[in-house]
Amino acid sequence: MTGKSERTVHYTAAQLKAKRRRGAGKTDWQMSQDEAMQRRHADPEAPRPYPGWEDTITVALPEPKEQITLRLDKDMLAWFRTRGKGYQTLINAVLRGYYEHERLHTDRHEPR
Repeated sequence: MTGKSERTVHYTAAQLKAKRRRGAGKTDWQMSQDEAMQRRHADPEAPRPYPGWEDTITVALPEPKEQITLRLDKDMLAWFRTRGKGYQTLINAVLRGYYEHERLHTDRHEPR
């Protein structure tokens, strides 16, 4: 394997604390935007945007959510809640994924 993963270094909490005391491992915050872009373009693993990608950007506020009462199986709700903060957003994302799949793979495109 080649690339960034070969340069990944792991430290224990104690090792990081010692590095901070020595002042080692600080980020180069003084890097200019031009230098950052030069480094990015020189990096063979950096993603390369395709021509015209800027035309695909849509800037819009999301539609407001509608508050409803939804009955879920206890084990399903418990599982989503173990995901922590944002579990309701996750439920919405799962439902949206199912909706998008069905919309693309069935003849029923409109809600009933």
